[in-house]
Amino acid sequence: MNYAIFLTIVNLTLLARLRLIFRDNGATGKDLIIIGVVPLFVLLFLQLNWSWLLLGIHLATYPVVMKFMEGNLEKLNRNRAITLGYQLVISAILCSPLLDLRGGASAEKTIDFVSWMVLPDGRISMDTVNVIQVVGAGILLVINEMNIVLRYMLKVMGLASLGTQEDKVSNEEYSMGRLIGLLERIFIVIFVLLNQYSAIGFILAAKGVTRFSNFKDDRPFAEYVLIGTLLSTLLALITGWGVKILL
Repeated sequence: MNYAIFLTIVNLTLLARLRLIFRDNGATGKDLIIIGVVPLFVLLFLQLNWSWLLLGIHLATYPVVMKFMEGNLEKLNRNRAITLGYQLVISAILCSPLLDLRGGASAEKTIDFVSWMVLPDGRISMDTVNVIQVVGAGILLVINEMNIVLRYMLKVMGLASLGTQEDKVSNEEYSMGRLIGLLERIFIVIFVLLNQYSAIGFILAAKGVTRFSNFKDDRPFAEYVLIGTLLSTLLALITGWGVKILL
């Protein structure tokens, strides 16, 4: 498999899907356009051949698939996970030895330019590029995609999202809580990569301190936050370990 091309597609896809972070009622037309256009930039760095054409067709039709899947709000998070899986599987096939996707002259010039900027006396190797891309994909995964998986898991467990319980938290508090969870997962992945597991405990403790008064007065709320935090931490740990294995 051409891992450099595949990882580029993965990162561009994950980057574009950040538009979905606060889209609980389905993606808008503008969201789908951005999600469809951003991954197409990879085509600028590939050689023109029939494999390039197949990849272009796949990337161009991806937002159409997403639009169809976004229509079912009851299964929105499950469908978003499915569409990401679909994108990754088809892209992996197109980047496999079965086809002939190759980097073009523009890719080489880009690497040369970046090398000139950061390594005046040397050149960035493809191994280094792949390492950077794997770490980037891990960070992007925990920012949005693991949140999608988390919310789907909570729904399967029969736990209603706090965003639907206005008597528990306001919309502002709910958004702040999601932002805290996002930052929490990013730090956990970074600490896993640095083998600083003890630092993860400080993050969880800090979160507990800020919620102490809520925990004391509302046991169901405390249990919901605890379950969500543990699941979020588990998903971030799995992602971090996965990145370490690939490295």
